[in-house]
Amino acid sequence: KISLIPLVSEFERRVAEEGLSEKNIKVALMGCVVNGPGEAREADIGVAGGIGEAVLISKGEIIGKIPEGEIVSTLINEIKKRK
Repeated sequence: KISLIPLVSEFERRVAEEGLSEKNIKVALMGCVVNGPGEAREADIGVAGGIGEAVLISKGEIIGKIPEGEIVSTLINEIKKRK
């Protein structure tokens, strides 16, 4: 599992810094890879944490793996790609 509180704080800070707060997009930050993809199925994009990494999820489907240190930047880049 990943530590969600610091992850969410960093994500919210970066969203504000990048001016992405007004994007109409659902983002899920899930702590556990076991249930995370299913629980995040309504989200446009999200992550579910594992040990030292996370899976990247889009509409409940796993679309890739990312190292823990790249979670927030990967999410920010994915949000920028979407309308």
